[in-house]
Amino acid sequence: MPEGRVKVSWIVAGFSLFLISLLTYVYYTYQTTRAEIMQSVDNRLLNAATSVKHILGENYLSVVNQGDNISFSYYQNKSKQLSEFAQALDIAYVYSMILKDGKVLFSSSSYTQDDQNNGKVTQFLDLYPEATDANISAFYSTEPVFEISSDQWGHFKTIFIPYVDPINGNTYLTGADITIYNLNEKLKESVSKAAAMASFFFFIAILVAAIYIYLLKRSLATDSSTGFSNHIALEYFIKKSNAHHMQLAVIWVNEIEDINSFYGTEVGDKVMKNLLIHFKLRSSAHCHIYRLATNKIVLLAPKEMSNDEFTDLVKTYNFNTPVLTDPFIYITLCAGIASGNKSLLLENAHIAALQAKQGRHSVVNYSKALHDVKTQYQYNVEMAKEVREAFDNNRIVPYFQPIIDTNTNKVVQYECLARMVTAQGEVLKPDAFLNVVTRSRMDGILTRTIFSQCVSRFRKTDICWSLNITAQDMLDPNLSEFIADELKRYPHPGNITLELLETQAIANFSEVKAFIGMVKTKGVKVIIDDFGSGYSNISNVLKLEVDGIKLDGALIKQIVNDKDIYLFIEHIASFANQLGLQLMAESVENATIVTALKKANVTLMQGNYFAHPVSHVSTVIEE
Repeated sequence: MPEGRVKVSWIVAGFSLFLISLLTYVYYTYQTTRAEIMQSVDNRLLNAATSVKHILGENYLSVVNQGDNISFSYYQNKSKQLSEFAQALDIAYVYSMILKDGKVLFSSSSYTQDDQNNGKVTQFLDLYPEATDANISAFYSTEPVFEISSDQWGHFKTIFIPYVDPINGNTYLTGADITIYNLNEKLKESVSKAAAMASFFFFIAILVAAIYIYLLKRSLATDSSTGFSNHIALEYFIKKSNAHHMQLAVIWVNEIEDINSFYGTEVGDKVMKNLLIHFKLRSSAHCHIYRLATNKIVLLAPKEMSNDEFTDLVKTYNFNTPVLTDPFIYITLCAGIASGNKSLLLENAHIAALQAKQGRHSVVNYSKALHDVKTQYQYNVEMAKEVREAFDNNRIVPYFQPIIDTNTNKVVQYECLARMVTAQGEVLKPDAFLNVVTRSRMDGILTRTIFSQCVSRFRKTDICWSLNITAQDMLDPNLSEFIADELKRYPHPGNITLELLETQAIANFSEVKAFIGMVKTKGVKVIIDDFGSGYSNISNVLKLEVDGIKLDGALIKQIVNDKDIYLFIEHIASFANQLGLQLMAESVENATIVTALKKANVTLMQGNYFAHPVSHVSTVIEE
């Protein structure tokens, strides 16, 4: 009998808790819904009152504020417009007011059908005898004034927006009213629906939570396929342990994915279970073993265990012994070991294991070298975030470096180079962020951003400019379409040059050739950039039907000291001259290189010797 009473008490307590929670949630929903409705009403009033000024027009308001009269027909026309506007917005009234001799007068007002039937249509400069203190004070305010009031037209929530006439300095108001009765009805309806919906979803939430807790308890501590503790148990143990310094090894089974795909996951799980048993039999009672993931095992040991002993434990597995005999399966392992603060153990051991796998080592201990790797990982994550914010906040900008004709010492065109401005105002070169852009698949966004800015900057000029474009950009149909549309509207497309990397152009020959054909029909020039860095096959380049070649900067820097490179450049210059191809040299850093290039018949040059990339353009190069 007492046991039955206990059960009943638990049921009553549970139901009471449920009811209290439900009422609390309904009350919260009511307050939230009410706040949203009131905010929506305030926004509607604000928009309506603001629009009155635009409906009436500056001419109407100026005439009224100067004290002049408005014709009856003109006033009627404006009243009709205001009435139609109020009806469209489901607003009771919209109007404008002036203050004259301490009295509030209507300078315009909407009306309803009932007003017309009852002869209560407001006329020009009608006195508003029910003007409240809030109404009058609004003429001296700098902010919109809200109030709830009653007058002969009904019970309203009202807004007054003050404006100052710039001609005579007089203040006038625009206002809007919404009926409180309708507002309360909508509030009741919305809250009723919200309460019903809240009750339904609250019940569903409790049901889902109960199922989730049940499933969580089942899977919290054990890997179902092996019977060993899993990653949840590992994280819980580390968090609750009183020992702040421990040792942890992440052991990676290299072949498990191939085993799963060939024999199935059931065999793969048997492999992992046998391996877990192997380490369990050879470890001390103070060492804990977990199955971290499909192909990973974790060994956790106290700091009192020597590092050599722990490393030897990891190495105890014999790769020449099959882990299963039916079928015969051999595996190899790689492991990363970390020791120290427990909060960093798992992350550091993972990094060490990754380095072991990439370097084909059996065991790698986390050290300063790997700390630098971890720091680089963290930097990459932060940089990816900063790059995204830079795109969102228009901090990816073009810088411009001139290309000089050394025969005339004139600028023939500018190369547009991407720069990223950090939130602190630091300007980063591409080598600081371009790798993150590529890894994050934002190449197309970068090209689109720089191309758009250059088009806007040079549209009304005769300046020639060039821009790098990647094979990935050319393979993106949306970006190709964007470029084509921009070129249609650009007044001088012949001033634009697109620079393609030689290696990418040849590796994606057919797609690149199609893209080149498209932009050349628009009048755009195309050149091969970094020629000499990759395939260096002039015949393949010629098949692309480009307009010119830009020599790779690495070649240019060696032209003075390497005779073979000089002869190669001289040969390319002669060949380009015969074929009518434009030939440029980049990375020109000193006068010696300039002299060598001139001797090799290369006259178009670009580099810091002439000018560094800057955020503006100038057709004058200082000597």
